[in-house]
Amino acid sequence: MEHTGSAPHTESSHPSVHVRRADLKRNARLKLTFAIFRFCLYGMVGLSSEIFFYNLVRIARHVPVLEMLFRFQWRVDDRLGLNDIWDTPVVTAYGQCSLWMFLIYGVACFFFIEAIYRRTFRQHTLLRAVLYGHAILFFEGISGLFLEKLTGYRIWYYADSGAILWEMTSLYILPIWMVTGLIAEFIYRELMDPDLVAALESPLPATPEETEASLQLMQ
Repeated sequence: MEHTGSAPHTESSHPSVHVRRADLKRNARLKLTFAIFRFCLYGMVGLSSEIFFYNLVRIARHVPVLEMLFRFQWRVDDRLGLNDIWDTPVVTAYGQCSLWMFLIYGVACFFFIEAIYRRTFRQHTLLRAVLYGHAILFFEGISGLFLEKLTGYRIWYYADSGAILWEMTSLYILPIWMVTGLIAEFIYRELMDPDLVAALESPLPATPEETEASLQLMQ
């Protein structure tokens, strides 16, 4: 006798739940590739941001109230003869950056910002900003000393009254690092969007029909 029963519930009958892709098991190679991609992106964004930052500081120091956030004296080793950049006209838009900073920004964002966010994303944004700022401040001091020992030059140092940790960082720059941490957090959250990660992990279209379908889906 044939038995008929109610049809089993399909996945579509349940409300969709978005789970952060970092919590899902994924192919180890793809996970490593995506991690390297994030590290390189942080490094490149850091390099370009530092070049832009020189111009931002020069402008902000002439703006009332705003200048209070830019009282730190960010310098590089005097033997390199690069500190005159602070006296260049703003209209020239000159900035500078050591290639060592690619690693510094990559490590700071990948190992500190991401880790803090994963553990505190349910907390208030201001609390995360404070944690980001202090983590970057500490890492800036340690990594600055490490690079000085490695290269024989101070890739950066601070010449203001708030300088701490062998003059490799300054309390005056803490608010800037808090904002920097929130920007890095935003990039991380966008990169970890489930739809974006799924698209990055999917195979490339092999036929014109599949390419057309992919373009339509993107639209």
